[in-house]
Amino acid sequence: MNTEGHESKIPPRMLTVKEVASILNIHPNTVRRWVRKGLLKSYSLGPRHYLRFKQEDIVDFLNKSRNEVHTVCG
Repeated sequence: MNTEGHESKIPPRMLTVKEVASILNIHPNTVRRWVRKGLLKSYSLGPRHYLRFKQEDIVDFLNKSRNEVHTVCG
């Protein structure tokens, strides 16, 4: 398949609960709990409603968390 010139049209891959947990160094159940509390933005995909996450949303979450820590400690 020739994807030359179409790179900007292909969205980045969505992350799974397990991948997000690994990135944040937390348990997958904590990821699910944070989603329920509205702390992490997620997307429900497919008939089984699998949770998926955009990479940029996780980066934003990390940046926001770091800024809050610096505000409290700094």
